[in-house]
Amino acid sequence: MPYFLVALLFVIVFLFSLASVSQSYATAQQAQAAIEASRAAQIASTGNLVTIVTVALVAISLLAAVVLIAWLVLRAKSQPKRQWNPSRNGVWDQFQQPDANALIPALMTLLLYEMTQHRQHDTEQTWLNEPTWNDTLNDVPAFPDNTWDM
Repeated sequence: MPYFLVALLFVIVFLFSLASVSQSYATAQQAQAAIEASRAAQIASTGNLVTIVTVALVAISLLAAVVLIAWLVLRAKSQPKRQWNPSRNGVWDQFQQPDANALIPALMTLLLYEMTQHRQHDTEQTWLNEPTWNDTLNDVPAFPDNTWDM
C-alpha cells in the first residue's frame, strides 16, 4: 500500500504541474494578445491622425477657394465693366480717352528705352568692327536686337 500511496502522490503532483504549465501558457497567450491589441490600436491611431490631417487640409483648401472666389467677385464688381457694342461687328468698346492718355508716359519711357538700346548696339558694333592686333573679337557673333519685334 505505501507504493500505491507514493504513486498516487506522484500522479497528483504531475496533474498540478500540468495545470501550472497550462496556466503559464494561457498567461503568455493573453500577454501576446494584449501586445497585438496595442499594435492594432497604434495603427488605428496613426490612421485617425492621417484622416484628421487630410480633412483639415481639405477644409483649409475649400476655405481658401471660397475666399479667393469672393475676392474675385468683389473685385469684378468694383471695376467698371466694358460694354458690348453690337454696332461695330461685335467688338468691344475702345479705351476711353482719359485711359489712353494715362498710357502716354509709359509709351514714352518704352520709346526712350528702345532708342538707348539701339544707340548702345550701334556703339558696340563700331567697337567690334575696329581692327585690332588680336582679331578674335570679330569671331563672336553679334546678337540682333529684336526684342521689340515680338
